[in-house]
Amino acid sequence: MRFITLSAISISVLALSACGGDNDRRPVQIQPAIDYTAFVKVQLANTRDDREPVNINRLRLIDRDSNNPEAYDSVLDTPNQAN
Repeated sequence: MRFITLSAISISVLALSACGGDNDRRPVQIQPAIDYTAFVKVQLANTRDDREPVNINRLRLIDRDSNNPEAYDSVLDTPNQAN
């Protein structure tokens, strides 16, 4: 009886150890977050007519300047502003 119990436990352990070992999938790579304002400034600085479109579908953009109305003053022309 003891042999049957140990055999059943051994078979169960072997069967369970074979489960859950899915190593075929690659780990998900998390893209680093990109500052939205810096990204837009770089895109505005490179506006050639023959430029290829930038694929932004997989970018993680973080807008840290959402409350900063002067965030784009360095790249946008503001001619109506008094000096």
